[in-house]
Amino acid sequence: MNDEASFTRMFHEHYESVLRYALRRVGPADAPDIAAETFKIAWEKYDQFPHDRELPWLYVTARNLAMPLIRREKRQDGLVDWLSEDMTRHGVEDDHARAVAARHAAVAALNELSEANRELVLLVCWEGLDLRQAAAVVGCSRPVAAMRLHRVRKRLRHLLADEPPSATTRHRSYGESVI
Repeated sequence: MNDEASFTRMFHEHYESVLRYALRRVGPADAPDIAAETFKIAWEKYDQFPHDRELPWLYVTARNLAMPLIRREKRQDGLVDWLSEDMTRHGVEDDHARAVAARHAAVAALNELSEANRELVLLVCWEGLDLRQAAAVVGCSRPVAAMRLHRVRKRLRHLLADEPPSATTRHRSYGESVI
């Protein structure tokens, strides 16, 4: 199979996954551009492309393209958070206060994680990658990814429950997941 036919097959097989990945990271305004640029780079580097790990490579490329937008959004989110706190102090509440509070708590808990750990959680939980694939995207070994994911889940449980680590929370079942 020639490069063009092989690339076309890969594009059709993975475009939707890369687009969904970008949508969750940068939103609908920028996601199509991130996906298009990802495949443009894949085409340009197709002779060096790891054909046995296509999707993880595409996710790494999309992540690298999305990071400047995510950083910019984080700076803007700080202002939104400040305004939200100010509105709450002055008694202004949203009609969907509980839903907003729950979403805010989840986003805040994710934002408490390091960038690499947050990315690992999102790759496994949102993108459906297995640990080996997610480890390849974030640049670590599978055992390191497993250890980090275990610690992150434990930390998120505490952040979302707004409770300090205690003997009772340490004995929750391993299969229980907050994500």
